[in-house]
Amino acid sequence: IHRVEMAAEDEVAAEQPPVEAPQEAAQAESAPETASAPPEPASKTITKQILSTCLTKGLAALCTEKPAEPVRWLAEWLLEHNPNTPRTTFPANSKPIGAGKSAISNAEMAAIAASRSGQALGAASSITQLDLSRGANSTNNVNGVVEGATFFHQVAAYHVGSVGPCSSKGIESVIGDMLQLSKGNPKCVQWLSVRNEATIYLGGEPYVLRGGGVSSEDVLKAECETEIGDRGGRIAVTDAKGVGKWLHVATGDALTAADVVNGVRAPGGTPVRYLSFPTPPVGLLSTSSIDETLAALGALDPQDPIIISTDLGDGAPSAMFSVIACMAVRVRAAGGQLPQDVLPKEPLPIVAKFAPARELLEDVPEVSSILTSLGEKLGPEAKLLLDDTVDITARNRFRNLRTAYLDEVKAGQQAAARTTLVQYLQLLTVAAILISPEEEKDLPHQAFADLMRGGV
Repeated sequence: IHRVEMAAEDEVAAEQPPVEAPQEAAQAESAPETASAPPEPASKTITKQILSTCLTKGLAALCTEKPAEPVRWLAEWLLEHNPNTPRTTFPANSKPIGAGKSAISNAEMAAIAASRSGQALGAASSITQLDLSRGANSTNNVNGVVEGATFFHQVAAYHVGSVGPCSSKGIESVIGDMLQLSKGNPKCVQWLSVRNEATIYLGGEPYVLRGGGVSSEDVLKAECETEIGDRGGRIAVTDAKGVGKWLHVATGDALTAADVVNGVRAPGGTPVRYLSFPTPPVGLLSTSSIDETLAALGALDPQDPIIISTDLGDGAPSAMFSVIACMAVRVRAAGGQLPQDVLPKEPLPIVAKFAPARELLEDVPEVSSILTSLGEKLGPEAKLLLDDTVDITARNRFRNLRTAYLDEVKAGQQAAARTTLVQYLQLLTVAAILISPEEEKDLPHQAFADLMRGGV
């Protein structure tokens, strides 16, 4: 009976309308009959309709691709697939090469190279990104490995450093590290480029021409800027692994090495001076490059850092110009004369039994011939300066030309041995030029000229 009564009460309650609270009832009466929910903000609508769809697809493609630089890759993908970018409809079989995608096939890359014109790009097969991973750990700098710099070595005592290819960030780090070695207040940092390859910086990374001759970096910059403008802010390049791709570059972001170096804000406001003397990879020097290099080094103060920039960080130009720079610093500090701290031909008795043989090449006929042409006093003094400086730089991971020559002779590499010997003899005449009085420099200059004419 109790259950039947409860069921009847529930039926009655269900038939009666619900009772509204006084405040809610008043609001319901005053509200207009046509009231509706407020519209969504325009930004939210755009996000739902456009950005969300494009971004979702981009993130999905990012997960599939798994690139090394995901942020940059996604940015390029969004630019490439922006639905609001005007699109041009091309007739059949006339779509531009590489349109609508980031990767470029080898066939497309070849077609792009063939379509290029100009003094620099017209003669090259590709614009290739330099590999900054090779030699990245070969360094003895004060702060350890420098990110974005390859083959960075230093001779701390003379504020001389040498570095291979660098990114924009690497250049800034190298300059900062070299300033830390300097004592006092340097008046400038001398960046001496002996690179033989024309380099263009795109997005802060170095690219060089492949398959073409030597070209002016200013010409290369102008032609790259033209192509970037013609192609709507992008340029076809090959990455360090040899894969073709479209690189999106902002207006004004194509820079020469001089632009990058001169644009560095060095600690303390120290100015950075950029000079370029292109040198072949074999490292043989010309009379003009020697004169210009010595003039540039002679204008520096002893505490001014000197940075040698080369194509191959561990190659012959790196060793040769670093030796020249160290000799110039030593002679300048000694008032233009042979430095008193030069190690004699034979090591001091206290270290003789621990020191390895120096292999001074005194029994090599070409060396004897140069020494004779320089004279009894100047020749031996120049050789003391050169041999001691070569030993110092070799202890700082630079190539020792004397031991390299002997190793090549022993291995039967006659052509390479001959080149290395000529490099050593060139440095010997440069050492003589450095320590000669101004009125007597013609003699070592003549010895250098005779050497280049094959008169040894």
